Amino acid sequence: MTHEDHLLAAEAAGRLGDIDVLGTQISGICSMLHALYMAHPAPDQVRRQFDRLLKNLLDSAYVMDEPDRAIVLQATASALLTNR
Repeated sequence: MTHEDHLLAAEAAGRLGDIDVLGTQISGICSMLHALYMAHPAPDQVRRQFDRLLKNLLDSAYVMDEPDRAIVLQATASALLTNR
């Protein structure tokens, strides 16, 4: 990105607001992660590691103490693993 592109992105972020910017950034990150998963030469290994890490996160106090957080996390994980 050029300096001008960064300025345009900063201006657009200001118009959107923090929550919309974060949501847009997360959408881009999720798309990249999904692409990497789909292109990986050993997707079964990736899936096993992801499932293990996801289970650890779901079992953590951060998520166990907030059921809505668990629902959102599971929905995000599902979106990453689904063929679109």
